[in-house]
Amino acid sequence: MPQSPNYPVAHPTWYDTIRLMFTDTDIAHMQTQGLDLTSYEQVRASAGTIYGQVAAKTMPPGDPWTADMVQTFLNWMTDGYPKGKAAPDGETATLAAPAGTSGAGRVRKDLNSLSDAELKLVKTAFEGILAKDKDLTDPNCYFMQAGYHWLPAPLYCQHHVPGYNPWHRAYMFNFENALRSVPGCEDVTLPYWDITTPFPDFLKKAPFDSYTLPADIGGGFSKGYKTTRFSYPDIKSNLLTYNVTADLERALTKTDWEDFHGYWSGAPYNTIIAAHDGGHGAIGPTMANQSVAAFDPVFWFFHSNWDRLWWEWQKKVGATELNGLLSTIDKQTDLASYQIFTVPPLQALEPFTSLPVALSSIKVIDSVKSLDVDYAPPATKQPLIALAAKTAQSVPLERSVSINPQRAMVTASGINRLKIPGSFKVHLLKDGKPIATRFMFQPDEPEKCENCVKNAMAHFDFDLPLSEIAGGKLQVEVEPVDTSFVGSRFPVKMMGKPTISVSIPVQTE
Repeated sequence: MPQSPNYPVAHPTWYDTIRLMFTDTDIAHMQTQGLDLTSYEQVRASAGTIYGQVAAKTMPPGDPWTADMVQTFLNWMTDGYPKGKAAPDGETATLAAPAGTSGAGRVRKDLNSLSDAELKLVKTAFEGILAKDKDLTDPNCYFMQAGYHWLPAPLYCQHHVPGYNPWHRAYMFNFENALRSVPGCEDVTLPYWDITTPFPDFLKKAPFDSYTLPADIGGGFSKGYKTTRFSYPDIKSNLLTYNVTADLERALTKTDWEDFHGYWSGAPYNTIIAAHDGGHGAIGPTMANQSVAAFDPVFWFFHSNWDRLWWEWQKKVGATELNGLLSTIDKQTDLASYQIFTVPPLQALEPFTSLPVALSSIKVIDSVKSLDVDYAPPATKQPLIALAAKTAQSVPLERSVSINPQRAMVTASGINRLKIPGSFKVHLLKDGKPIATRFMFQPDEPEKCENCVKNAMAHFDFDLPLSEIAGGKLQVEVEPVDTSFVGSRFPVKMMGKPTISVSIPVQTE
């Protein structure tokens, strides 16, 4: 977590000050008393009791707070318990750090920054694991590694659920280890493609341009199936259509775990997971299909970037270790996220927990200390993105809020995605003409996906200028990627009872 500020702090917030006042020892001690000091909600609810104890010097045991720290906590109570945002100093220092300063042994770099020798090493490693396909039971062969994502069975991958980022971090680490199993490639690292930049020429050539299945995997994908992509100009256009860059930028402004991810626990579906889904849909028929997406070689560079983005967010909000991460999770509204890090049986990230890497949700939190993995900055330096206040449609009465009447959130909800075979697009129409589009990434048979079944009812959020939706009739149209079932328009009556709502989001301080 970021370094604690100098006390007293006149106007502290949860993110920049209060959560940093509790040490790991304090947190562990109070958990035995039934109080979770990583939870904003619990600390706020128990603030009076906490203040009484620290003011009386009875807490923390043996290491009482100074008078200035006690005054800081009282100031927070007096100000109405503001949640705030992470400390700007910690944010800037983290994002501005040059490559390698963390001391990590594995520093993954932007593809566009690699030297000719580094590119040659990556190519050699890929060719090496492709060659291992002569034995499809080899745990380091390409076929086996790609198959962990979905087909062939058993089915492991996690999407649209709290385990999404931890699972994929473990996946990238396991795949990188496979690359390192190739003789002469023991030090290779998995580069990333910064998806806000053009599709890399390096990935347009063999062995990265396509992959042909050496065996049947089920789901209609037989031996000889060759991965395909859209034309590269179309990929660029699709990324704009699905607002991938805008969703990424929005995600990096969020302070809460739920808002950074989006989609679950009432959070708008317009941040990191929406960007992920849109990115898959933008690249091509193979990447758009969860059943086979990982067989397209671009998948690995694509997801290395997604792991980088999660790590950048973790550093910005002081969530690079367990207690820091838990302090960003709203336990009351998102118990599932809290539990995947605190309940041992739920920490498993199969198959990687059972494989030699033995990774769990706990073990992947600190990428540098636990995995020895860090990321170099993008080749094209991006400006620092300031953290924003939490966006919501409603807030407690005692919290102060601000609004931007120039923008509106259109939400299409109640769409039963189990009824839709495979990935699909959701178009927002005004007077019959599309004005915005989102993409949902899912398997061809979502009813066979445990996570899909648990999260069957999908919602889609469109953050738009108010002027773009005013004075017209709004409709939502679902277009499945596989149009052979019902054509390009999926019947509304088959999706459940979808609804459209419009709101002007408010921001809390």
